[in-house]
Parts: sequence; structure tokens; C-alpha cells
Amino acid sequence: MADFYNILSIFGGVALLVFGVRYLRKGLDRLFGQRLGTWMQRLADRKGWAFLGGLLVSLAAPSSTTMSLLAVQTVKAGHMNARQMLTSMLGANIGLTVMVFLIAFGFEQAAPIIILFGVALYQFTQSPRSRGIGQVLLALGFIFLGLGIMKQASSIMVESDAGFGEIINFDKLQQYAVLLAVFAAVLTLLLQSSTATIGLVIGLGSTDAINFQMAAPIVLGANVGLALTTLILGWRLIESRRLASANLLLKTIVAAVGLLILHLLGDSIQQLDSASLALSIALLHFGFNIVVAIIGLPAARLLTALFTHLLPTPTSKKPSAFGPRYITGGPIGGVALAMGQSLREITHTSEIVSSMLHDAWNALKTNDEKLVRQVSQRDDHVDLLDTEIKRFLTTLAREDNEHFDSAEQMRQLRYLSELETIGDIIDKNICELILKKIRLGIEFSKEGQKGIQDFYDKIWENFQIAENAFPIRDKQLAQQLLRHKQRIDQYERELRDQHFARLNAGLSEAFETSAIHLDLLTHLKRINSCITHVAYAILQDTEPKRSSTHTTTGE
Repeated sequence: MADFYNILSIFGGVALLVFGVRYLRKGLDRLFGQRLGTWMQRLADRKGWAFLGGLLVSLAAPSSTTMSLLAVQTVKAGHMNARQMLTSMLGANIGLTVMVFLIAFGFEQAAPIIILFGVALYQFTQSPRSRGIGQVLLALGFIFLGLGIMKQASSIMVESDAGFGEIINFDKLQQYAVLLAVFAAVLTLLLQSSTATIGLVIGLGSTDAINFQMAAPIVLGANVGLALTTLILGWRLIESRRLASANLLLKTIVAAVGLLILHLLGDSIQQLDSASLALSIALLHFGFNIVVAIIGLPAARLLTALFTHLLPTPTSKKPSAFGPRYITGGPIGGVALAMGQSLREITHTSEIVSSMLHDAWNALKTNDEKLVRQVSQRDDHVDLLDTEIKRFLTTLAREDNEHFDSAEQMRQLRYLSELETIGDIIDKNICELILKKIRLGIEFSKEGQKGIQDFYDKIWENFQIAENAFPIRDKQLAQQLLRHKQRIDQYERELRDQHFARLNAGLSEAFETSAIHLDLLTHLKRINSCITHVAYAILQDTEPKRSSTHTTTGE
């Protein structure tokens, strides 16, 4: 009966370890939000920095599942290609070994203290950042506490007459290194964490239940299992599938060579005491990923080219129906990554709206009625994306209300609403004015055309500033938008006065185009007002106040 209790305690420790790993990912979402992806993208933009970017981000967020999800989401969003992301993942793999070293150094003894500080920050503070730190500390405490429970239960079973040796024939198992590696890969896939699998091995090894000859294949298999997790998460998108396949091939080759070396060394690697075993497991995990990086960095371009050839982009015989690009299939990973998906889809919507404005203006200058009709059709695409993004964000809020960032949701929805309004102005107002101009066969005066073109150019510049400012929350660009608004309002009044002056002078073109000219100024000014609202969304403090019961009281 006592042994059955100890076995349940071990499984309880494993459960606590797995929960801690999952809770760690949620805490990282709360603490960093979308900034992890942004940091990685900015570093990857610099030549040779993609590897360092992955390393630094994984040190900030030591969760293998988070890094896998971040890799898939970043590639899916189009911020990085497969080669850049593979290089970043090689760095991230090394950064993730820090957690294993902490486990190896016996941090489970500090678990109660870590949990104490975690509860204090998470339960009794209201700042999202401090609550995020508290949640990360709680998760780390749970991980170390789970390991401590496993070690204690294992040591009791090892010392008992009917210990592990009576339940599992370890002498027999260590002869099947490949089988152990496969088991570890499957376990990592199920737990979605290589850290949890390796931590379990360290916990069992600390009680002399297993030796290094058994632990080494499990470490190799756990690393391959993490690559399998990335492949499954990214399977739906061809670019992320290529990334994950290249990563899996690299790790499988290094793991196969490692298993061969272990076979050649045989029994000579068994003699390690429990303290040395934990550190040896951590060093093996670290060394494995160093070797993968050494091989993978120079081979990244070749590997991505190989899988581009082996996994070609599927060709469709007929054009597929228009729909969202980045939120299809639902959220990927936690709330922060899902918010990244919706933000990328909103950026896609913004690109469509800006193309509508650009093409509508070309149609105005060239009297291209066909182009006007095409612009109007694109407004239907904007309306579709508006509906789908709103559905995605509201569904996300219902599914994970505790970790949902309602302030970020409101920022995204406000920007999306402004884009939808701009699309409607272009479709229902500007396009109608262009068609009216074409039907009447009239042209603006030379002075009027120059003034309205200059006014449009200023609006277009503001649109580009807003498109760049919102995704990265650039306050300097937002301030620039507000300064431009004042000048544009003044300039619009000057253009109206100039038009009235031409009317008083009796210029025939001014009479013929007067209504269209003035209406165009009005609608372009309305578009600029919508664009300027983006600046307010960036500059305004929209962080919701949270009570200790995790409810949102508003912005």
C-alpha cells in the first residue's frame, strides 16, 4: 500500500511539473504579451542577429512550448521566413537549457519561497506586469515543487524492499537506447515540454533509480520530441512546415549520432553518483543543442532550400475564396500569440484599405471606371475581415478570460473600426464622386488639381505613418500624426478659400467641378480624422484597472 501511495505521489509530482510548465507559458503571455515576437523580429532584421535574438528571447521566456508556438506564429504572420526562424530557433534551443540547469542545481528546495513571492505579487497587486512576474514565479515554484515530490517519493521506493527494481527492470531497459529515445520523444510530445521530460529524468536520477546510460537516450529523445511538437503546431502552413522539418532533421541526425556514440561507449558511462548525474544530464542537454547550432547555422540556407524543394507550395487550379490569412484555424498558443495573429490580420486589412485609397486616386486622375468598380469590390473584403477579426477576438475573450488582455483587444478593435470606416468612405463617397466626374466628363482646373493632389499626398503620408506606428506602438510617430492633423485642418480651409476665389474669378472649370472638388476635400479630411484616431489609441493609457478578483472595471 505504501508503494502504491509513492507511485501516485510520483505521478502527482509529474502532474504538478506539467501544470507548472503550462502555467509558465500563461505567465509569460501576461508578462511580455506580443513583445517577445517583436523583439525577435527586430533582432532578426539585423544580419547575423537572428541566432542571438532567439537566444535572448528564450532566456527571457524559458518555455519550450512558448518558443515553438512563437516560431510558428512568427512565420505564419510573415514577419520572418523559414531560414531566419530556423536560425533563431537554434539560438532559442540553447537558451532553453537554463531551466534544466536550474533543476539540476536543486532549486526545488527554494520552491516554497518562490511560491510565497509569486502569490504575493499575483494575488495582492493590480499591475499587469507585477501580476505577470508573480505568475511566472508561481509556475517556477510549481515546477520545482513537483520535482521535489518526485525525488522524495522515488527515494522512498528505492530504499524499500520492493523498490523500482521490482517494478521496472532497468538493467533490461538500458539495453534499448533507441526505444528509450522514442519513448522520450513521445512523452515530450504529450507533455509539450522537453523541460518537463528532462526534469523527470533528473528527479528519478537523483535517487539512483536510473543511471546516465539510461538518462542520455531520454535527453536525446526529448530534444527530438520538441522538434516534433513544432512540426505538428506548424503543419497547416507550408512555410512553418518547412521550418519545423528542417529543425527536426537536424535534431534527429545529431540524436542518431549521439545514440551511436553511447552504444560504442557502452558500460563505461554508468559510474556517476546522483549529484554528478543531474549536472551531467544538464550538460548533455546543453551540449546537444550546441552541436545542433554548430551544424545548423552554416547549413540553414541549404536545409531551407532542400525543404522548399521537397515541400513545394501547393498550386490551386482555381482561385480560392477570399478570407482571413492569419486567424484561420483559431488561436495558436496562448493569448499573447493569438493577439499577434489578430494584429497581423488587422495589418492585412490596413494594406487592403490603403490599396483602395491609392487605386481610387489613380482612377480619379485617369477616369478609369473599371478600376473604380474593383475598388468598391475590395470594400466587401474589408467588411468580411472586420467581421471575422471581431469574432476571433470575442471568442478568445470567452475562452481565456483570466489571461485575456481587454485593453489590447479594445485598441485593436478601435483601429479595425477606423479602417472599416475609411473603407466605407472610399467606397460609398469617393468612388461615387469619381463615377460622377467620369459621367459628366469634367476636369478640375489646373490650380484645383494641384491643390487637391497635394492634399491627398499629405493624407497618404499620414496613412503610411499610422500603418507603421500602430503595430509597434511608436509614440513618436503618433505625436507626428497629431501635429500633421492640425496642419491638414488648416490646409483644407486654405484650399476651400482658394477654390472660392477661383469661383469669384469666373473660372469655368471651378464652376463645373465645384461640388465634387469640395466633397473630395471633405471626405479626405474625414479619412485623415480616422487615421489620427490611431495616434490617440497609441498615446492614451488604455490599460484596464484590475481588482483582486481579476475583473475588469474599464479603461
